[in-house]
Amino acid sequence: MSENIWRYLITLLLAVGLFPGMILAAGPEQRVASLQKKYQQLHSLGLDFSQTTRNGGRTKHGAGNAVFFRAATTNTATGSPGIMRWNYTAPTEQTIINDGLSLSIYTPEDKQLLVSPTQDMDSDVTYAIFTGAKNLLDEFAVTPGDPLFLLNDPPKGCNALQLIPKKPHPQVKRVQIWIADDLTILRLLMEDHFGALTELTFTNVRFNALRQGDAQQMRALRALDLAPGTEIIRQ
Repeated sequence: MSENIWRYLITLLLAVGLFPGMILAAGPEQRVASLQKKYQQLHSLGLDFSQTTRNGGRTKHGAGNAVFFRAATTNTATGSPGIMRWNYTAPTEQTIINDGLSLSIYTPEDKQLLVSPTQDMDSDVTYAIFTGAKNLLDEFAVTPGDPLFLLNDPPKGCNALQLIPKKPHPQVKRVQIWIADDLTILRLLMEDHFGALTELTFTNVRFNALRQGDAQQMRALRALDLAPGTEIIRQ
């Protein structure tokens, strides 16, 4: 996936919330409102994921794990509300970190670290959602899920919702999420304007398993063990 797609995906995941909570409300918009409300109360999240991408008739698979950890308080000087770390274990190792200050993508096989400042995302609606500055219902039209919009068989016992940006987004055409009755998102499917699809399925989801406000945990999630000779590219 491109860096911009990852920016969108990470912020959307954090915004809509991968967490348990109240029973689903009656309508699609109420469900999304409940998701965002529960997200705002979350301080940590861990999960395993599998990924399927399809682009131009080619299908690829990946897997790994992810952790989101919210700071005890948002640092008003830096704007950092917490950190999200994705660790790919297949098909190749890769680590993606968003700490509210920068987006870092490290690929050991290439000995390359890409670092982009989040200031570049100030005009990006998804970054605004990530920081809590905007409401999902202000940014997305929400409808019941499209039963034909999928890559793999949908998770059993889930409700699907489709989110379409109200204003044209340069990277994303539409997103569909599958939600269990306890408001846990079990799958997310995203389509770009060229028809490329990215599907993430979540398992072993762990809520608030980390100690809130743990500074040592924050440092560990930011840490990267760079191989000697790694090229650092700052954008």
